[in-house]
Amino acid sequence: MPVRRADVIDAAMELLDESGLDQLSTRRIADRLGVRVGAIYWHVKDKDELLAELADRVVGSCLGRVPVPDGRAEPPADPVSRLTAAAHAVRDTMLAHPDGAALVAGHAVPGPNSLVLADRLCGIAREAGLPLPLAAIAGDTLLSYVTGFVLQEQRRGDPLHHHVDTPVPAPDFDPHRLPHLAAALAEGLPDDDTAFAAGIDLLVTAVTSRARPRRPR
Repeated sequence: MPVRRADVIDAAMELLDESGLDQLSTRRIADRLGVRVGAIYWHVKDKDELLAELADRVVGSCLGRVPVPDGRAEPPADPVSRLTAAAHAVRDTMLAHPDGAALVAGHAVPGPNSLVLADRLCGIAREAGLPLPLAAIAGDTLLSYVTGFVLQEQRRGDPLHHHVDTPVPAPDFDPHRLPHLAAALAEGLPDDDTAFAAGIDLLVTAVTSRARPRRPR
């Protein structure tokens, strides 16, 4: 049975989830599908195109949880919750795949799903009362924060990238040289979920504080 483009992307996604980005190769994809490597290149011209397809599929899988701006004259009752929900949806989706954030961040040219996500974030920011182009900047800033946070999260906690016999040492800040970090450490470092939620709250609150009152139509 001939291999379809969707089969190639499906096999690549399976291998990504099993072994991570570093171990993904067209040779392994071909082996998974039981075909020669040349059959893979019939559907994707190179690995960069393949990774771009994977990145866009990862982004696409979060769109069902990202609110859709409806263009109403009146802003939604709680724009903060809509932006927050979108941020958590993107993070959860990236965390569902090893190297999900690295995959998405590695492509400067956005795919169709990435453009839809960017458009929705911009639209939600506009519904919150931000003017253009500030709404577009707000959406991009939110996505950059989520991607950067998850990138650190996955690199720090993924056994695919760390030797199990070399644990990351706990921080030990000199209170004389680094008084503020030492004080923060003494208070207790938050877990990733708590830190992410706090960061998103700070960011979204700052974004919505720039909103301007809507003029009645």
